[in-house]
Amino acid sequence: MKKLSLLLILCLLLTSVVGCGGEKAVEAPAEPAAETPADPAADPAAEAEEKPVASGKFDDGYPENVLRLGLQGELESADVQLTTADYTIPMNIYDCLFEVQPKDDGSSEIVGNLATDFEVSDDGLVYTMHLREGVKFHNGEILTSDDVLYTVDRMLNPERMARNSDSMSMLKGFDAAVEGEIPTMEGEGIVIIDDNTFEFHLTKAFSPFLANLCVPGFSIYNREAGDAADEAGGGSDNSQFGVLPEYTIGTGAFMMKDWVLNDHIYIEKNPDYWKGPSKLDGILFKIVPDNETRRMMFESGQLDEFDLDDAREQIPYYMESAEWEDNVIIGNRVGTFYYHINESIAPFENVLVRKAMQHAIDKQAILDSLYGGAGEVASGILAPGMMGYNADLPKLEYDPDLARELLAEAGYADGFEMTISQTTDSPNTLSLNEIVQAQLAEFGIEVTIDQMDEASWFDVRRTGALPMYTTSWSADFNDPDNFLYSFFTPANSLNRSFNYYNTDAMARVEAARYMLDHDARMQEYQDLEKLIIQDDAAWIPLFHLKHIWVVSDRVNNYVPFWAGWSGANYWGVYLD
Repeated sequence: MKKLSLLLILCLLLTSVVGCGGEKAVEAPAEPAAETPADPAADPAAEAEEKPVASGKFDDGYPENVLRLGLQGELESADVQLTTADYTIPMNIYDCLFEVQPKDDGSSEIVGNLATDFEVSDDGLVYTMHLREGVKFHNGEILTSDDVLYTVDRMLNPERMARNSDSMSMLKGFDAAVEGEIPTMEGEGIVIIDDNTFEFHLTKAFSPFLANLCVPGFSIYNREAGDAADEAGGGSDNSQFGVLPEYTIGTGAFMMKDWVLNDHIYIEKNPDYWKGPSKLDGILFKIVPDNETRRMMFESGQLDEFDLDDAREQIPYYMESAEWEDNVIIGNRVGTFYYHINESIAPFENVLVRKAMQHAIDKQAILDSLYGGAGEVASGILAPGMMGYNADLPKLEYDPDLARELLAEAGYADGFEMTISQTTDSPNTLSLNEIVQAQLAEFGIEVTIDQMDEASWFDVRRTGALPMYTTSWSADFNDPDNFLYSFFTPANSLNRSFNYYNTDAMARVEAARYMLDHDARMQEYQDLEKLIIQDDAAWIPLFHLKHIWVVSDRVNNYVPFWAGWSGANYWGVYLD
């Protein structure tokens, strides 16, 4: 066995560039689902204790030393195994074994959280983990290796329909567990050594494994709390874990206290948090679906934060306002907006046409027009803040002369007709597509924008027949595999309708997952990115957006989540 200290882990896993989720990365313009918890008949408010007495300027029934935030929609579930969107609140209730930590220079690193260190076998198949001792769950139970086993067993139990079970597909015994053939992963993918030591056993060396352990969907649950929640709901298929506050138990800095459906959720500080208690008394999340209402509540002092991701047209105002400019928080949204190009539809089988399109679209103009310039033009797949990001990748600049030259060389000097597809419920996407439609018209390219309902759009996409379309991908774990493997494999290339035909490149993407030499693996991803995007022109990269918040004068030490799709966690925030 070779022992990796945390210092060495950090050296290996440093992100190399300037930069600041979900189990499956969320494609824009996805929004958190506005659904009720699993048992609509069970109102979480019914069991909530009496609220603390309000003080100061607030009339919501909570103390002044409470951070007040607005949510666009109701929480789908506080059980992170049953959601891929609603992570902001759970990330403050639970902890993972490891976490990604942003650094002052914009890079990020993986550091110990509930696990302090680990060893990995020379063949990469066995990870021996050491838990932090004495960590308490909110119910007073002490964290042990058995809780990690319970978390994995719960995730892979076919009766629970966990949405993130694939994240553990590299573990020995995975297939048998998800098919219900074995009741536990003990002795298979997990071997318990003692209360604070256990092993993960993999079927194949999987280099992104440690990054997988950082995702919110692999938050560690307590067996006693989970069993009690199942009993309260009459079985595992109706568990009250993540539904009723008293059963929603983690080790995190805050504890679920009140949940009033379609009104608010309140989490209070955990006095026994292993990092030390928060300086906040708690966090109040108010459900406010309307962007303008949230903005007015923020400016009137009823909310401490306004998330400009939901109101990008307001970005210039807040960034340029003398009143607010010092209150703006900017973090990388570690993600990429891009156009898929379907290589099976003429004339896009011709690489010269695809390259021409990369230079015919003025990305900066789109960024300025729709997003207040809050981002940077993209030339590749990986985003700033992601491990393996290559800041030296040749720029795919707006170059009308080069675009015309490439079109003429391809035999389309006078342009051609084409279709861009989108769903009917995406006005922001329509605005982007209309700008591109006008830009391409300058080259004689006549674009039809075909709008269809979401179900039909996904049905067509799965068949590989969807024409060109735009979307985005945001990182949920800090490894290039999260981007390249999600797209550039034969199955994903087909069901995402871009029909990439470079089988050698896709074989290399598959092989890169299992390379044990970290530096060689990062170089391979950079080589693949250049091949796929710049040489084969499989995508039209557009831009990497910034995630921007504006906070009230009383908020201090607001640090965005590394991947940028959340402002959590709030343990270090304090109020004046």
